[in-house]
Amino acid sequence: MANAISILTNARIHTQAGTVADSLAVDRTGRLMAVGSESQVLNLRGPHTKIINARGQIVLPGFYDCHMHILDLGLKLSQVDLSFPKVKCIPDILTQLADQLKANPASTVVLGARYDQNRLQEKQHPTRHDLDAVSLDLPVRIEHTSGHAAVVNSRALEMLGISRNSKDPVGGIVHRDADGEPTGLLLETAAWHNMDSIAPEPTSAEAIKALERAGDYLLSLGITSASDACTSLDEIDCYARASWLQKLRLRVNLMVDWAEVMEDAASAPPPKPEHLQPGRVSGHMLHVGQAKLFSDGAITTRTCWLNQPFSDGDNTNTGVPIFPEEELRRLIIAAHRRGWQVACHAIGDRAIEAVLDAYAEAQRQQTRPRPGHRIEHCMLLNDQLIQRLRRQNIWSIGQPEFISSLGDAYITALGTERASRLSPYNTLENCGVAQAFSSDCPVVPGNPIDGLIAAVTRRIASGTTLNLNECISMEAAVYNFTAAPAFACRTEQDRGTLETGKWADFILIQGELFAPIGEWINVPKVASVFVAGQCVYGEAMI
Repeated sequence: MANAISILTNARIHTQAGTVADSLAVDRTGRLMAVGSESQVLNLRGPHTKIINARGQIVLPGFYDCHMHILDLGLKLSQVDLSFPKVKCIPDILTQLADQLKANPASTVVLGARYDQNRLQEKQHPTRHDLDAVSLDLPVRIEHTSGHAAVVNSRALEMLGISRNSKDPVGGIVHRDADGEPTGLLLETAAWHNMDSIAPEPTSAEAIKALERAGDYLLSLGITSASDACTSLDEIDCYARASWLQKLRLRVNLMVDWAEVMEDAASAPPPKPEHLQPGRVSGHMLHVGQAKLFSDGAITTRTCWLNQPFSDGDNTNTGVPIFPEEELRRLIIAAHRRGWQVACHAIGDRAIEAVLDAYAEAQRQQTRPRPGHRIEHCMLLNDQLIQRLRRQNIWSIGQPEFISSLGDAYITALGTERASRLSPYNTLENCGVAQAFSSDCPVVPGNPIDGLIAAVTRRIASGTTLNLNECISMEAAVYNFTAAPAFACRTEQDRGTLETGKWADFILIQGELFAPIGEWINVPKVASVFVAGQCVYGEAMI
């Protein structure tokens, strides 16, 4: 037997495969040769084997964020950050944007990201008139933290061709004042419809550089695998090029924008065949996994699709279905019949019901053994919907960090009773519903440690707890951030757990992660990160 290239010892290894160990060995291909006791693993030592002393730290499989937006994160890292507490009011937003323009006078557009009207002192979105103070000549655009809304200035509205006489795009809303004039607030599809007219798409080189930035950021959080939760066909080409150039820092699973695929197929020759092969792999860093669709919007923008109106506002708003229900069903069935695992965004109870109905109809038309379909976010649930998730074998893909970051806004939007029913992780677990965790970053910063804490405590920013009964154990939360996402993305054959033959993607945790949170001296943090057995963040102790 060949010798190990490196061996990690003196560790508390939680394999997430039902076993614990204190040592592991890595072969020359970057895979695990052995995981077990030190006496067993040291038998693989050779004259050139590197011995790494973990100094008693916890070792986990690398975190797997199975729903985020990697390219979008990389691009936003170069935009003006308008998140709370950096900005606390609309004047703060204007100051940040003006400073950016002053520092970059040759700019052709001013872009900001991650504002949240729920956390501003004014408790309202900025308007085009506010953004006009930044520039009347250049387009200005700020994107809501949810990714489901944006505000633009008057110049941008002009470039977009939006006026009082414009019609709303399908699945989107152009917000208007009492006189019928656009306020600059664009919701859902209206928020990105024709956006390339004011902010051109990044070049391939710019996109690859953004992927590198995002990869460095994610690795610093201990994330060694991640899913980009909506990628166009052009973006898939960009990822493939980045993989070929060895610019991907972590393993990537892609969800294809299925509405785009179907639109292209209806109006032109089908895209390249390799784009339409679920499970296609490019090397060992890139995997094309799911067909992605949207059924509704977000709670914070009051655009998720509800059975009952939001608790604030005019008491008639039940949200925005992105597609007519029959069209959503047609798109889901088409993907199902072509063998895809479907991942559909659904937050409101009415949206979740519509997606479950479409999944059931797809199975009736063409029965497939456990197709593994997913509902992304899957937030506002009741007992009937939970039982349907279990009965239909549908994955619930949750984002615990939403609770800690956005919980107060949820109570305002939905009222206490409905907000307490959001993301019932403990009930889902007890009912046997398959669930995996993620972040939807850059909607939130996306630190898995923060997500773990949120799942265990459900503590919101105001200090209260959003339904104590739905807290889960740290052990369950860690599983849902490591092994479960690998199954949810159908990549469990080579990642998610620390077992012989899988990639040696693991992290060292500094601190007592599995001790009761009340006993923590300091919040645990990621100390070192290894991908294919190579230390890519932190320090490899010798």
